Amino acid sequence: MSRSVYLVVMLAALLAGFVGLNWTLRSHGEGVRVDLTERGLYQLSPGARDVLSRLDEPVQLDFYFSRREAAQYPAIRAYGARVREMLRSVAAEAGGGIRFSEIDPDPFSPAEDVAIASGLQAIPTDDGGQIFFGLIGRNSVDESRVITLFDPNAEARLEYEIIRAIAELERSRTPHIAIISDLPFAPDFDGISANPIINELARTYQVSWLERDFETIPADADALFLFHPSPLSEAQSYAVDQFALTRGRVLALVDPMAHVALKPGPDGLPPINAERASSLGALFSAWGVGYDLNTVAMDAEAGLPVQIVEAGRTRMRAYPLWFTVQPAGMNTELPATLSLSLGVNLGSPGEVVPLEGAETRFSPLLMTTAAAGRTDADIAAGSPPPEALLRDFAPAEDAPLVLAAQVSGVFQTAFPSGPPEAARANPVDHVEQSQGPGEIIVIADADLLDPAFYLSADGVGGEQLAADNPTLILNLADRLAGDPALVGLRSRAGSMRPMERVEALRSDAEARYRSLQEDLEAELFEAETRLATLNAAGRASALGGAGADDQAEAAMLRARILDARARLREIERGFRVEIDALEGRLMAWTIWFPPLLVIGLAGIMVLSRRRARS
Repeated sequence: MSRSVYLVVMLAALLAGFVGLNWTLRSHGEGVRVDLTERGLYQLSPGARDVLSRLDEPVQLDFYFSRREAAQYPAIRAYGARVREMLRSVAAEAGGGIRFSEIDPDPFSPAEDVAIASGLQAIPTDDGGQIFFGLIGRNSVDESRVITLFDPNAEARLEYEIIRAIAELERSRTPHIAIISDLPFAPDFDGISANPIINELARTYQVSWLERDFETIPADADALFLFHPSPLSEAQSYAVDQFALTRGRVLALVDPMAHVALKPGPDGLPPINAERASSLGALFSAWGVGYDLNTVAMDAEAGLPVQIVEAGRTRMRAYPLWFTVQPAGMNTELPATLSLSLGVNLGSPGEVVPLEGAETRFSPLLMTTAAAGRTDADIAAGSPPPEALLRDFAPAEDAPLVLAAQVSGVFQTAFPSGPPEAARANPVDHVEQSQGPGEIIVIADADLLDPAFYLSADGVGGEQLAADNPTLILNLADRLAGDPALVGLRSRAGSMRPMERVEALRSDAEARYRSLQEDLEAELFEAETRLATLNAAGRASALGGAGADDQAEAAMLRARILDARARLREIERGFRVEIDALEGRLMAWTIWFPPLLVIGLAGIMVLSRRRARS
């Protein structure tokens, strides 16, 4: 066989093998994948597999994606491929339980009409077209769930959004949550709340807001949430007590200093009858929880940055009353907190402790660092500056302090003598203790519900999630009232990976330069203040009658001011030079080094071959 014929046969065989391998994998290996990503981006979580394994009847998933329109937008096209692969993984894992199809709706076509009628959100394009990028799920009884738009900025929630839609199509009824709250978060006539967490709860659950003077809790409620409740009457406390004993699913957010409750409304005034503090009194004692209404926890190590004015300049300072509970301060044995990576931001929280002799199990959920202490709630109410809080600060000997806890086990009633007269309850129906193990979550902070504590403004992408406050509350809702399999899905990592080494080097450089800058600014302020005093007294120049000593001091102060300003400019230039050098090294290693390495290796191979031939 000649060399040319051999080459043609070899190429034809390679092409046939390539086509055959792709056909075989497409037909029989759809669910087979090897995920080598560090964060397991293409692996389904155990909770997702649990939901998919429960499917008794098939669910139809229609992925609407305008491929032709999205082709001109690389970011949308790339995320479309990510969503498509996730949906294929879900369908493959479910076997015959998921029927998956992808639809590219043409303009003015029946498919586009279905997308619009189902509520899918269209993205307008520069040339007047529109991109559909959503999902419609249907079950066998024609119930539907819609993801109106897959947002690339919410990639970390991709698996959760898809699996939640499937779980809602699979379940027989929507879980019911009853809420008791003194916060101004109740939805309006259109069902929209001013709080994103409340809106998210309403998307997934049937939510009932109990009036301030409520007497009973809905009989079909699966869980009871108390969000900074107003002082409960004896009859209302009894209703909560009996709910905890009979249904055993309670989430209580109390606070010794609730800033969110006192925030001014549209009229510039706090809500009417707003309560600064909240507690559940005797109920906590019955549940085995200790809580001091007059004590606030503070953390000198994890304070959130706030703007303050020092020496006439606006600065950012860590505020120890408002701080972040990092993953190291969370219970890693509970799924609700296991996957939280951004931390939970709190504002002047309280402390919860187990009561001695309690028969319930007390499991800490959120804790401070070892650099935490306590202060009076009245002091926290005055919003003192950071330096005033830290002046005489000493960490508590028993730090870290517990800020939230899970209390579980068999609960005893807080009304051992039976229902109070005001409750109008039948004594025959009185329950002394829970029939089975219950679960009560107590968080000594209500400010974690405030969007200011977990959303940050971004001039490009709008508001971005800065803390895991919503994820924590929604995870607890899934645990207490919803599908425990969904707990942890919200916090899956996205495909974007931060340059941690770069950020660490940048932060180190900023810290060093900031320290020098602050020292020089303090020296400059002192010199300018003294010079202003001399000028005001007419002692800075001979024209004002100043003596030789005063003139010399004024000249020395002017020289100090000029020198300090010059050194400040030098520090700022030095910081910029160091950052530019860092960026230059990164560019050299990431852009130039790989191709140069390949060229060098190729050159070495060519030289070695020539030497071998010669």
